[in-house]
Amino acid sequence: MTPRTSHPGQLDLFLHSGAVVFANDAIDALRKRDAARAADCLRRLFAEEPAYRTLGALQILCRAVQDWPFPAASPIEIADAVRRLETEVQPAADLVMRVEARSFMRTFWCDLANAASHHPYDADYPQSFRSGLYLRCGDHWAASKAVESIPNRDENPDALYWFAVARYSIGGLEACRPSLLRLALLAPKRLPAAIGAIADPSLDRDWSAFQDACSWLDPQDETADAWFPAWYLLEHPDTRIALEAATLATTAVQAFVLIGRLIELERRGHSAELILARSHLRELAPELFAIYMARREAGRG
Repeated sequence: MTPRTSHPGQLDLFLHSGAVVFANDAIDALRKRDAARAADCLRRLFAEEPAYRTLGALQILCRAVQDWPFPAASPIEIADAVRRLETEVQPAADLVMRVEARSFMRTFWCDLANAASHHPYDADYPQSFRSGLYLRCGDHWAASKAVESIPNRDENPDALYWFAVARYSIGGLEACRPSLLRLALLAPKRLPAAIGAIADPSLDRDWSAFQDACSWLDPQDETADAWFPAWYLLEHPDTRIALEAATLATTAVQAFVLIGRLIELERRGHSAELILARSHLRELAPELFAIYMARREAGRG
């Protein structure tokens, strides 16, 4: 006899429970976007076991499938649809669908991205712009292309975030690094989320090492992560970044530009200009200067 296998998104049928059977049937109907059948299964489930553990989550998913598509004619309506998917539907899908939750949600996000395709970027409703929605449904090329339509995108934290995440999936860390480091300089509060979304092992290691090495930074300071690009250049001096793009007048940006200048001068050999640049870094950021000198001493060792 061939052993029965259950779908990864379903509960174990070997429990021989009527409630489990109805719940599994509801999941199967939801997967197929059959709201009527799902609702019928849930009525049977409620009659069998009103306190069933995932009944509430299943009902949320059933209502979402019944109501889909949500109103999405304007950025305001799209933002409301995003909120509902994030706060109601996604948690219910995670509970009920488990490993299938991502694929179940992808249809919602892709439909919403298509609904948003003709809306320009609106700073009041960034969650309604198609780049972020394309990222949610895994279309990184479309997300990257949509960013190009945003005016002054190199000065826009939303655009930098979306572009960095999209470009990593397309071309790896080298492709996303300029946007990621610029995001750190421009909007350091957004950096941890971007690093988490990119999920590159080497970048994660650098992020942890930065936090350990720069313990002198105040963790309560919302601008502290703006120092990551300067530290990153110390760790990866061969990194090629357009320093002239960093135009913000902050100490962290000045340190970033100065370290780039120091690396360039060091390649030319010892000089009075190099000594002067080191003196500037020591005055500007003594803790970072100490890290810089420690790296140079280690390199000579």
